[in-house]
Amino acid sequence: MNPMKLVVVIPAYNEEENIQKTVMSIPRKIMGVKEVVVIVVDDGSIDKTSEFAMNAGADKVISHKRNLGVGAAFMTGVRNAISMDADIEVTIDADSQFDSKQIPELIVPILNSELDVVIGSRFLNGSPKNIPKIKLLGNKLFTKIVSRCVGQKFTDTQTGFRAYSREALLNISVVNDFTYTQEVLIDLKFKNLRIGEIPINVTYNEQRKSRVVKSLFGYSSQALSIILKSIVFHRPIFTFSLLGLVLVGGGILAKLITIAKILGISAGLSTGLIILGIVSFMMGLFANVVFKRQVFTEKDLKHYIKESGRFLDKK
Repeated sequence: MNPMKLVVVIPAYNEEENIQKTVMSIPRKIMGVKEVVVIVVDDGSIDKTSEFAMNAGADKVISHKRNLGVGAAFMTGVRNAISMDADIEVTIDADSQFDSKQIPELIVPILNSELDVVIGSRFLNGSPKNIPKIKLLGNKLFTKIVSRCVGQKFTDTQTGFRAYSREALLNISVVNDFTYTQEVLIDLKFKNLRIGEIPINVTYNEQRKSRVVKSLFGYSSQALSIILKSIVFHRPIFTFSLLGLVLVGGGILAKLITIAKILGISAGLSTGLIILGIVSFMMGLFANVVFKRQVFTEKDLKHYIKESGRFLDKK
């Protein structure tokens, strides 16, 4: 096994109180790793996050001019990790709630070529202490939704403590700036990458407010929208066909009710539902062609990046 290069990415927004502790806690010597590089992505902070991160020993600090969202910060980290020729990327939150000493454990399945993505699960060995009840309920709900969507049982799909192989990094395609945790799992699972979990420790600060979940309703609606868009992208024929079946079924039912004169439903409504159902089927076919073209484009870009890396190595 050749020693690998590890890039640790820390997305941060107004984290001057915690960023130094987080950066300094990253282990710099790990068995099987030849080099550890720490990147802090400052997502438009208005405090001294960038300055404190650099003073704490971060190898690189990238600053967004304005707050774009944790999804955008994540993708900035991914692009920089690829450009640095990372073999593995680990993402960890800037609030010091995760135990960075577990990074060596997190990357073992990748070092052993067993997995492409390793999720640090907070719930694999039961619920962590002091986790807010609302956060626990929301996590369980979205974890079940994502698990059902991709056909693999997870225990934690919202955690920001994860490891990605180079193959995973080259396949990631996150388009939502708000958050990335659910979207990246759906994206990579549908691309047939190997994803697994290991238990990790987390310490919750009861006084700390989440930077992402500012309101339960707002987060839930955004997250559900992201999950739905991801499913539509990867399974357009299935989703539009399902919608088409519902519309056509509703149209046929409305037609029968109209004939039986049970309710005052017009014939135009039933016909309109059937037409919308047929249009939905056609949209599924059209979307499938469009999305397939994007997948081919991603594969071409991935191939180009790989070939560029080989050329640079030869130089």
